Amino acid sequence: MDVNTITNKKPSRVTEMQVGDTLFTVVSVESDRARERLYDKVKRMILNNETTETPATPTAA
Repeated sequence: MDVNTITNKKPSRVTEMQVGDTLFTVVSVESDRARERLYDKVKRMILNNETTETPATPTAA
């Protein structure tokens, strides 16, 4: 099957990996319902973690 048919010409990524005699093909397609891009989500998570202090964990004496 053609990738353009699967993705309806939306942004997509095709990854192939061979394990033994089997070839695995994964087609990732951007969702119409996505509220943010992956780049923006990871950036937000990094920045939020940077500004949030992690409580100290007690150590055994």
